Order: sequence, then structure tokens, then C-alpha cells
Amino acid sequence: MNKATSCANLEELINDYLPDRIKLAIKGMDIRFIREMEEIRVRAGLPLMGVFSGYDRFIGPNGVLSDNPGNGLIVSAQELRNLFYLLCEHSVYAYQEDICRGFITLRGGHRAGICGTVVYQDGRITGMKDISSVCIRLSKQMKGCAGEVVKSIIRGNQDIYNTLILSPPRCGKTTLLRDICRLISQGMESLNFRGLRTAVIDERSELAASFGGIPQNDLGPRTDILDGCRKKDGIEIMLRGMAPQVIIMDELGGQYDAEAVKMAWNAGVRIIATAHAFNLKDFKGRLGVGQLACGGEGFERIILLGMNNGKRWAKVLDADDNELSFLDQNGRMSDGFFRLHCHGLKVVGKAGGEAACSSKISGDNPES
Repeated sequence: MNKATSCANLEELINDYLPDRIKLAIKGMDIRFIREMEEIRVRAGLPLMGVFSGYDRFIGPNGVLSDNPGNGLIVSAQELRNLFYLLCEHSVYAYQEDICRGFITLRGGHRAGICGTVVYQDGRITGMKDISSVCIRLSKQMKGCAGEVVKSIIRGNQDIYNTLILSPPRCGKTTLLRDICRLISQGMESLNFRGLRTAVIDERSELAASFGGIPQNDLGPRTDILDGCRKKDGIEIMLRGMAPQVIIMDELGGQYDAEAVKMAWNAGVRIIATAHAFNLKDFKGRLGVGQLACGGEGFERIILLGMNNGKRWAKVLDADDNELSFLDQNGRMSDGFFRLHCHGLKVVGKAGGEAACSSKISGDNPES
């Protein structure tokens, strides 16, 4: 997605979904902050807030950003209700399943997380009422950000290595995974790599961001998508009906995910997945999924992401923790990758021997 497409995408979100006062506040912001904004957080009776690259600010009625909550636009309960109905396109019933999962996928690939009073029936969540806050996460696909990294996971002209992407939160794992999927699916003529039949298990609707069955993000021409499906169920469905060569999934967690991955491997299908971890040792210590990176029978390539002295890096390891390549901001990595969550970044600490992707904004006035 180029910059023009991204801006048009955001403008559509602002015009179609936001109530009038919130719309005016967002449109009143300096254009550079609109472009860098990652989330819009709306809470009943509290100031409107924007989340940018590693920091947040309250948004005033005229779009001025401030650290002081007293300067923010106070959102009324009625405005929040109006926002919720706009997000549901005035049909709460049609979005009931999504609401029960806590989020709604919007046109353009954006996603709205929802908080309120949860309604239970027979031990399961059946709805949500008295909506108290909404977090709109803005979709910003970065095509080309995986251009160099993907070279390390290609094996021949029609195969890839089983690959795991690890990093702390908000270092760009999902964005990188999305672009890897696109490249694996479409193929790379420069590497004589043919595209592979690719299946995406989009459990949290973040990779494809499907809306009405149509993916809002480009995952490639040979890609089939199961939206909102648990990994284990999704792998079974894909193996039975779609004959994929590669299965892609985000956020590996517990034992059920580990069993699902092994099921795919036993069927001869490659896996590309992500997980939260500071390094390979950290991941190996996780119950259930940690075993997938132990020995020579699990993931064959590990991609670590992080930040060091304000510079983004990606390190590719083999299954024995040997470094195969190191790509940094001064090296061969695509420039788009470095724009992910990196404006105003400073490294504030290390964890597990690897630089955590953490950030800090200096100064009191973000517009100075």
C-alpha cells in the first residue's frame, strides 16, 4: 500500500465512521501526525486520545495535541454510542459474533476494539452492552518491507523453510508477516521463486482484515484465508479442503497451537508464524510452543526483530541459533520496514540480551 492509498484509506475511515466532533478534531490535526497515528482511543466521559509511534497524546477539539488531559475533547456517552452504531453500520445483530470476540473489522482493514459490560448466557459470551470505550487501530500495510528478509527463508525455486518470527510487542511482527505472505504467494521473479499456494489462519482478523469476505490487505494472488478461526480448527479445514503448500498464522500461544503446527508438518506443509519473545531462548522456555524451536525437527529459520540505538534490525538464525544474516537500517533492509513504529524512538533498555523495541518521546510539546 503506497502513501496515497494509505491516506485515502484513513480519510474514508474518518468520514464514514467518526461522529462529527471527533471527525473535526482528527481532521484538525497537523497532517504529519495524522499520517503517523496508529490508534484512535475513544472513551465515554474522557478525553479523546491518539496513539502514535511509541507515545500517546490527548486530542483537543481543534486538533491540537497535548499531554494534559484537560486540553482533550471530552467524548460524551451519546457520541460513543453513535460511534459504535456507525462501526456496526447500524446493525449490531449483523456484527454480533465479532462483538462477542471484542472487536469489529472495518472497511480498509482497520479494526475497532470494544469495551463495555459483557453479557453471558450459559457460560459463554453472547454480547456486550453499555459500550464504554472503543480503540480504532489503523491499518497501514507496508508493501516491500520484507523484501530482503524473505530471501533468507526461500529454499529453491518452489519451497521455503519453516519460519518463526520473534520480537517484543509493537516491533512490526504482524506487518512483516503480512508482507512475507504476499511475496511467498505471488513469487519473486528476481530470485526465480515461484509463488506457492498459501493458506492464512487469521484468528484475530489482523493479517487480511477481511470485510464482507474481501481481504482489505494484499496477501498475494495464491492465498486462501480463514477469518476468525482458531489455529487448530483452521489447519484441519485447510488441509482437508485447500491443499496448501504453506500455512501462515500470527501469535502462537499454548499447547493447542503447538499441536496444530505439528499436524501441518506431518502433512508436509510449511509453516510461517509469529510469537512474542525477546529472543530464541525466551521462546524455547514457553510451555507448549517452545518445543517447536528445539532440535532439528521444528522451525528451521528464526527471524528476530528489535531496535538498537534508534536503528531497527532483523537477525535471521537457523534452528541451532547460528546467525545466518543480520540486516539493519544502514544495511540492506527495505526502507519501509524502518518506518514501522519508529518515529521518535529511543532504546531504553535490553531484555534477554536483545534490544527490546521500546520508545520514548522527549519534550512536552509534540508539535514543537
